[in-house]
Amino acid sequence: MSDSQVSRIRADEIEPYRKRGGQLRMVLHPGSVGSRSGYMGTAVLQPGEHVVEHFHPYSEEFLFVISGDLVLEVEGENWTLAAGEGIYVPIGKRHRLRNVGTTESLTVYHIGPLAPDPSLAHVDTEVLGEAAEVEEADGAAGTARVLFMMKVDEDRREEFLAAYEKVRFSVAATPGHIRDQICQAPDDPRSWLIVSEWTTLVDFFTWEKSESHKEIVRPMRDCYSDPEFRSFTVVAETLATWS
Repeated sequence: MSDSQVSRIRADEIEPYRKRGGQLRMVLHPGSVGSRSGYMGTAVLQPGEHVVEHFHPYSEEFLFVISGDLVLEVEGENWTLAAGEGIYVPIGKRHRLRNVGTTESLTVYHIGPLAPDPSLAHVDTEVLGEAAEVEEADGAAGTARVLFMMKVDEDRREEFLAAYEKVRFSVAATPGHIRDQICQAPDDPRSWLIVSEWTTLVDFFTWEKSESHKEIVRPMRDCYSDPEFRSFTVVAETLATWS
């Protein structure tokens, strides 16, 4: 029997993610409800807006239109969508959702199964207009890195990783978050490091001080000792040129 609990969440209480186009809200996901097979959310687009082209290397996507007139581009083929219609996108198919109407559109999406890691959930094949120029000019300068070091006894390792699993799925849906990495020292198995990358330190501390953060990290905190925390702002970044 599953130990999961029935959970209800209001989409309008979730801060929208805007960097991929429109207003994207991840509503039900492993971090918010402990789901294991996929995640569900909403996409709101104003007339002329679109969600950047992307694909899911491990997941199928199901979309259902609540309101508005849309076109879903899938591998160069256009599919018109209206309220009451659903569409299925197979694994690995590049797709872009556009609002071609004169009113706001609302679409519900479900994506599953889950990728092995949240960072692999989708691969963007384009960026929003001006964002591309900003990223090319500034690179990583000004972004934030948060380092969190702790000690985890071997008999708490699995419990610690299970607790972190929920944290990482939750933070992946947080505005301003870029990526997380969890590391273990090969010469000292009790030593662990979490590296968290954010657009700004303000974004991190907003999440870190929220009630939802305090609740979701509590099980993980029970598994470690000797915590150390440092935060940094990136001054410059050097990228490899050999590839």
